Amino acid sequence: MTISKASILVVDDDDLIRDVVCLMLSTLGYATIAAQDGIEALVCMKNNDSIHLVLTDINMPQMDGWELARHIKALKPNVPIVAFTGDSPDVILPRLPDSEINQAFFKPLRIEVLRGAISTILPSEGIKYAS
Repeated sequence: MTISKASILVVDDDDLIRDVVCLMLSTLGYATIAAQDGIEALVCMKNNDSIHLVLTDINMPQMDGWELARHIKALKPNVPIVAFTGDSPDVILPRLPDSEINQAFFKPLRIEVLRGAISTILPSEGIKYAS
């Protein structure tokens, strides 16, 4: 079995938030790929077979996180998608069951929440996780 570091695609149109989330994930031992919007994220997905998880904002110009999740699942149905958003849980949670998004977090993100959630979302075989 080959062991590799889990690779996470982080999608957010806000540079600061995207950079902070990537830094948090790197601190936890994950490899990150950053995309500034849904269109760039789709290009990353098409050109990279080693993405294990997508973390995406919901509210972005051109293509929101809901639409991005539909496109990603059409390309790679086994890649889990997690939304992180500044929207209210009352707005987001009712939409989750009928969407391609597996789980949602609410900003501000905490590193402990990311660590716990990612370790339960990703399959463990062949992927090295931070402890």
